[in-house]
Amino acid sequence: MNLRIGDISDDYCTRCHRMTNHSVAAMVGERVASVSCRTCGFQHDYRGGKPPVRSRKPKPSAFDQVLAGIVGELPNPSEPKPRRKR
Repeated sequence: MNLRIGDISDDYCTRCHRMTNHSVAAMVGERVASVSCRTCGFQHDYRGGKPPVRSRKPKPSAFDQVLAGIVGELPNPSEPKPRRKR
């Protein structure tokens, strides 16, 4: 389906930081060039509905840093936490 100016499309909004409805604002030939977020009104380049790739690992929380000072190592976030028995 070819989009036209004013049509609605889903895209990642850089101001809202989530996928929202956008209106097509500008086109270059048959390609969507710019969109306007229908939630916050921010106009930005069309990204094709792809959120940005996080290039770095998340920083450990302050609790994990204090725990690492006591225990000697940071906990592995991929390991499931043990469940407590009631």
